[in-house]
Amino acid sequence: MTRSQNLKIVIASAGHRAHYLDWFRTALRSQGLPGEVIAFEYRESAPSFASADRSVVVPAYNAPVYRETIANWVSRESPDLFISLNDYELQVLSTGLADELRRTGCIVAALESGAQTIVLDKHLMASALTQRGLPSPATWLGSEVDSVRAANPNGRFIVKHRFGSGSTGLCFASAADLGDAVSESAKSAKGGDGRASSNGLDAVVVQELLPGAEYGVDGVYPLDGEGSLLGVLARRKDRMRGGDTDVATTVAPGVFTASMAALGDLLKPVGPIDVDFRESADGTPLIIDVNPRFGGGYPFCHLAGADLPAHMVRSLAGLDHDPSLLSCRIGIMSARREEFSILDSAPTLCPTAPEPHPFRSSAPEPQAF
Repeated sequence: MTRSQNLKIVIASAGHRAHYLDWFRTALRSQGLPGEVIAFEYRESAPSFASADRSVVVPAYNAPVYRETIANWVSRESPDLFISLNDYELQVLSTGLADELRRTGCIVAALESGAQTIVLDKHLMASALTQRGLPSPATWLGSEVDSVRAANPNGRFIVKHRFGSGSTGLCFASAADLGDAVSESAKSAKGGDGRASSNGLDAVVVQELLPGAEYGVDGVYPLDGEGSLLGVLARRKDRMRGGDTDVATTVAPGVFTASMAALGDLLKPVGPIDVDFRESADGTPLIIDVNPRFGGGYPFCHLAGADLPAHMVRSLAGLDHDPSLLSCRIGIMSARREEFSILDSAPTLCPTAPEPHPFRSSAPEPQAF
């Protein structure tokens, strides 16, 4: 595909992920392409604003004026690529807004509605994976605790929010204390719209606890949504902190390739998706979660030599595919660190947006992942 000479790339719900802004800006320079990287956030003090060419304060994804504001801005500014780093914002995009933005010529890295419903709902996803013959752990709804205990009275289980993101509601339990774990997790569960869930215990899923190592895997697919697998990047999660990977080591991706290709055929992703695998007792990697976006673990592969932003800007510009950008050195261990940024320029307020703070009191505060 061939885009405009001056590329415009929007990264929405940029939050604390300033590194993505930095890497896309570097990618434009390294590939000799003119353009700008624009950060969207609902907070005027978002850390990522320090790394953007332009910063725009927009309504939160759960604000009444969000859809109209985003649609008007995209129609007026004509960006080439729109990326969101927030699972709940991706849900809003999938309900018709992404198609509206695409009609302006903008590529939106979001799934179609049916595919988004599958990945958002962990119970539905487990069923879809099983039907496709893809490896995944046994999964039950929170209301099925008695059946789980009867099937495996000596088992160990993992409990998490059915519509969660970023390991929300996560806890571990034996068969004996599984009921209490489900009840406790359900108290903080959200529904598919990011608001407090009304599904009771069924807002939680239970899975058998797998004993092996956990891996984060990026599948890379074309920006046209055709779904063919272009590349796979993988890392073993060596240490976790607050639901995020803290230390990871890059590994050979071959064992994950067949599953990632099948996921591409099922979901037809636009660009990258992030998939979590965990090994069963016999060493088979099973799919435990799918995030249809840049994941929090991609940086470990970027530091080891991959350059997914450069691949994407080349694709936008109609340049030839460079497979070397979708591979990295194996055995590279990296650790997450904290940084600080000076916010020395005022962001732009979207013309149709209200002041950025009032809707915080009437809706749950969005999270940037």
